[in-house]
Amino acid sequence: MSTRQRVVPRTYPFPRAETRTASLHRTVVLVVAAALLVSGLSLLYLWQETAILSLTAERESARAALSSIQEVNRYLEFKVDRAFSLDRIERIARTQLGMDDPKIVRYVEIPQR
Repeated sequence: MSTRQRVVPRTYPFPRAETRTASLHRTVVLVVAAALLVSGLSLLYLWQETAILSLTAERESARAALSSIQEVNRYLEFKVDRAFSLDRIERIARTQLGMDDPKIVRYVEIPQR
């Protein structure tokens, strides 16, 4: 047997030599990409937490303002009810305007059709 018969034909003329630097470079890129992804997700989480806290504080402030406005509204309704009460109107009519209860009550009959 000659040496020519033992040679296995290849699809390309020279075998490619893989170096460690190429695989090391790929590993470093993957680690850096993973670190960037994790840090990005962490920053997104922190931003969301900050936004939630800010909105919660704003909501509580709005609730406090609403409560104060409702209290003022109730007070104003009380004053309006008191100002237009029948007892007060009668007292003003008697004291300031000199009105009195009618002595003779006359009724007008409305004809029915």
